[in-house]
Formats: sequence, structure tokens, C-alpha cells
Amino acid sequence: MTEGGPASTSRSERILDPSLVEGLDDLSTGELRSRRDDSRAELEYLSYLRRLIQVREDLFTAEIERRATGGAPQSAEERIRSVLEGGPRSQGRGEALSLGPSEEDMAEAERRAEAAAGVPLSATETASDDELRQAVDDLGAEERRVSSARASVIRVLDLLQDHLKQRYREDPSQIPTDL
Repeated sequence: MTEGGPASTSRSERILDPSLVEGLDDLSTGELRSRRDDSRAELEYLSYLRRLIQVREDLFTAEIERRATGGAPQSAEERIRSVLEGGPRSQGRGEALSLGPSEEDMAEAERRAEAAAGVPLSATETASDDELRQAVDDLGAEERRVSSARASVIRVLDLLQDHLKQRYREDPSQIPTDL
């Protein structure tokens, strides 16, 4: 679990509190689903935040490399396209289709990613080499914190999901039919 800081949210703190997964057998199926859904929402938020951080890190690194090699400046669209064309850095977990983070979570992730960089994306070309290198270092550290929090949330989500699946196997009448 992360200790506060930009990777932490109150939802994350609630999900990573060990008491969340204590006494699961005593919970109603509805409460178990609710905890699972909160965990999934936090995973989607952290995954989105991590990708925003990675994109910024990649953009700033590409600008540092462009300057070092004397390459021609690119438009913002060309820079973003070149970074995103490789896709995400890691494969998905093979879970159910994600609906993505909420609008509020996306706005919060944008704010946190920008704050972690210390350099706005709009200042990529005007920032000094030192500012860009510091931003890359800061973003790398933040990505590691977010990834650690994300891994912890995944463990909780998997535990809750496994518990729900076991309930459904034992009593199929608990499977929701209003999906």
C-alpha cells in the first residue's frame, strides 16, 4: 500500500484497509459486489492515471532525445501520435471489459499526472533540458508508486471476485440477472 501521496485516494485507502476483506463470509452478496465494484473503480482510476503518467514521461523523454540528436521539432499532435502508436506498456489481465474511469476520476487523474510532472505538457518545447530530465525522474517515481498501489488493489479485487465466484458456484440463484 502506498503511504499517502499523489497515488493515494480515500477510496484507495478504504480498499487497501485490511478490514475490507475480513469476514467476507458474513457479508451479503450485495455488499460483496459493492466492495468488488469499488475496487474495480479504483483499479480503473489507477490504470488511467498510470497511463497518463507514462505518456508524459514518454513525451518528455522523446523531447530530450530529439534535442540531443538535433531532430526537427514536431507538432504536439505528431509527438503524441508517436508516443501512443506503441500502445500500452503492458498487457491487460484478461478480465471483463472495462468501462473506464468516471469523468470525475479522469479529471482527478489528469490533475495528478500534471502535478507529478511539474512541467505542463504545453511547455514541452520551452522547458529546459534540466526541467525535462527532472520531470522524467519525478514521473518515473510517481509511476512506480501508482503501479505499487495498483498491484495492491488488484490483489484485493481478485480476492473479492474469487469470493463472489465461489458464492455463485455454490448458489447460482445469487447471480444477478439484471445486467
